[in-house]
Amino acid sequence: MRERRFAAQARNDTWQAGTQSRDLAIIWPLLGRHIAFHRRLVDLTENVKAALLLSQTIYWTRHGRDIESTGGWFLKTTEQWEMETGLSVKEQISAREVLRTLAVLSEQRIGIPAKLHYRLCVDQLGNLLSERIGRASTRLDWGDGAAVAELLGPSLAYHRRLAGIGGGVHAGLLLSRALHLTRLQTKRRWDAWIRNSASQWAEDIGLTRRELDTARRDLAHIGVWDETLAGVPPTLIARVRLDCLLALLASEAVPIKQHGVLGHAPDGGIPAITPARNGESSWRESRLLVPPNPPNQIRQNRHHSSSETANLYIQGSTSDSVQQPPVSEQGREEARSPSGGELIFPESLLPDERASALVLIRRCPEQAQALLDELSARMQAKAVHTSPIAYLRGLVNRAVAGEFVPELGQRVAAARRRRRQELLERQQREAEEQRLAAERETPEYQARTAERREEIRRMLDVLRPGRPPGKKP
Repeated sequence: MRERRFAAQARNDTWQAGTQSRDLAIIWPLLGRHIAFHRRLVDLTENVKAALLLSQTIYWTRHGRDIESTGGWFLKTTEQWEMETGLSVKEQISAREVLRTLAVLSEQRIGIPAKLHYRLCVDQLGNLLSERIGRASTRLDWGDGAAVAELLGPSLAYHRRLAGIGGGVHAGLLLSRALHLTRLQTKRRWDAWIRNSASQWAEDIGLTRRELDTARRDLAHIGVWDETLAGVPPTLIARVRLDCLLALLASEAVPIKQHGVLGHAPDGGIPAITPARNGESSWRESRLLVPPNPPNQIRQNRHHSSSETANLYIQGSTSDSVQQPPVSEQGREEARSPSGGELIFPESLLPDERASALVLIRRCPEQAQALLDELSARMQAKAVHTSPIAYLRGLVNRAVAGEFVPELGQRVAAARRRRRQELLERQQREAEEQRLAAERETPEYQARTAERREEIRRMLDVLRPGRPPGKKP
């Protein structure tokens, strides 16, 4: 009986691991590009949002176009900051004030009409970071990757799209970190429950207790965060509900919090940050809903250090090729177009990207193949400068709004019809040749052939003078 129970538990764990891997493979392309969030900057600025803005400023200073010719100055509007980081205009003003106080950010209005430009004070940042880690003051040399990595410390992946789902930067940062830990545990065949304490979360992402509790409540309110007490003594563990997160990512109705009520972001709008609630919930005495079936086996708490997890994440790719799982009958039905045929995806899409694309085009099944054809044509023309899934999301949004008009995709569809017609004709010729070959092997056909040859020979003998009929030469 005990062995049978262990075998059933093992089968259940294997099934759950497979489901998690499948959901993560679909979710990751839907997240899009991420920001390298440097955790050490939180200690420097004592503000998570200022650290996020500074992290993105460092990125543009290192990788901005023509940054050297402009003396380090770059243009960035408040809308662009908001789109990249999820910080509202008010939060940007507060974060910039913190950075100006530390003298690591300069601002100047340049041009006609005057537009606000920014410049990172590299020397001041290098001095502050060197003092932070107990080194002699030094200037940041972007060409020395080892020195820059030592000063900035390990980075975490922050997905801007998750901030829109969670209703704020803090929730987006917590969910980004939890997703990364879930991905690591799935690769190591652990369960999806994360056993980080409040101090470990604070060490990893820099949120205070109040910010952490608010972020947890916001994520639980939209259904993507589960918590429960387990073990002896009871310890609070958490997990990400991948199925709910996938449903939110697939739909463009992003939940936000306004005055305590869940709503939807307007077209092109950025979710607002949830105001802090009065009172705090204890980390050990959570007010969140507890799943009915907590895990049976609770492993020993394992500390996920920032350097370990960040390095693993940086070395990984969001487009890692994974073994494509066998297609079930339900999957085949989902991949069919309304006309009854199989959907044709761009050949360069990876298996996990195809699964993500299938999730997106469910919103407009009547135009599914036309959207995929347009994506394929744009990729062939090298017009897709972002990820293919992000480009397809834009096409789907236009189709839902009734503004999608196929352009380059028509040529892809015409070429596919031409290839299908050529294939059909070739198959018909091959079928006819096989039929004739089989007919030639029959005794009746061979007898008719021999009789015909004999008749032709007699006719030739009659036409040749001086030779008796029927006599062979």
